[in-house]
Amino acid sequence: MAEAGLDALLLISSPNLVYLSGASVVELTAGRAWYLLVPRTDAPTLVVQDWRKAEAVRTSWLTDVRSYRRLSKVPFDQLDDLWESHRLANGIVGAELGAELQLGVPWLDFEELRAHFSTTRFVDASDLLWRLRMVKDEGEIEFIRRACRITADAYGSTFAGASAGMPGRELVWRMKSGMLAAGGSDPWVLSSFGPGSYDFGTASPDDRALEPGHMLWMDAGCSVGGYWSDFSRAAVVGRASPEQRDLQRAIHEVTAEGVDMIRPGRPVAEIAARCNEAVARLGVPVTTPLSSLAGRIGHGLGLDVTELPHVAEHDPTVLVPGMVITVEPGVATTYGTFHVEENVLVTEHSHEVLSVSPWELMEVKTR
Repeated sequence: MAEAGLDALLLISSPNLVYLSGASVVELTAGRAWYLLVPRTDAPTLVVQDWRKAEAVRTSWLTDVRSYRRLSKVPFDQLDDLWESHRLANGIVGAELGAELQLGVPWLDFEELRAHFSTTRFVDASDLLWRLRMVKDEGEIEFIRRACRITADAYGSTFAGASAGMPGRELVWRMKSGMLAAGGSDPWVLSSFGPGSYDFGTASPDDRALEPGHMLWMDAGCSVGGYWSDFSRAAVVGRASPEQRDLQRAIHEVTAEGVDMIRPGRPVAEIAARCNEAVARLGVPVTTPLSSLAGRIGHGLGLDVTELPHVAEHDPTVLVPGMVITVEPGVATTYGTFHVEENVLVTEHSHEVLSVSPWELMEVKTR
């Protein structure tokens, strides 16, 4: 903060607030926003609505937790006191104003806050916050490892219990239930099941029955301690066709090429360029260039399922130890969704793949 010329940070109902306070979850109710003031030299203060104060005291490491009563209103009584005690009237305060960060209050509430503290200069602190969050410590990395193990085990049990005649909706339910049962929080699943769905991995699964030859693809994750997993796996009902096996193998190879490039000092743009070139050389009729449409072949992973950096040719980020990124080049065809996402930790000299699962197409029972 001293290097950035900031007198304080003001964080509002965001993962950054969770990161710096130890609070358990992001407050999602805009009318009950949490405010964290982090002065450059004094102890931080957390201001929450009365309903959540006991939880904030229990889960955060802060000793100064204050509360307010009225909903949908900026708690100026508490903030005025903090502004005065930390001498911020003519100071510079960093806020979450850019680089994919979000204010946890409506824009007009923040405008009211800025007008109220009219002699304070509010500036974007996104560069500082992302430099902190992109590099994980051992505790954060272990949470991601556990989330990856839970997700991998759920894939194994879900595909092992699947069979022809089962609707895709039931497979998604089993996948989410498996992650929950093993201790994963807030499980999510993107999926495609059978012809007509391979290009739409973000669509909701329907009740169509699985049939022999159908490719089943899921991209899934859960959180442990607030930190996420995010990787995909696929199966085929019965025996895969030669075209399905060949393209799955080819996408594995492209993904592995990208993963093998991960090491400290490597620009993510180089990884993206190599994967994009390899996908362009696949030589198969593609109905949807998935990673091309996504604008990247991977992303950061942590308190957000997708966070900076973008593993894209336009991103200038250089990898350092402690970063966790995904690698996920992919395409869709008339016979399947081919996308193998991996979660990878940048280590001191190389990398560690965290998403422990087999890469090959699994086989689903036909009866």
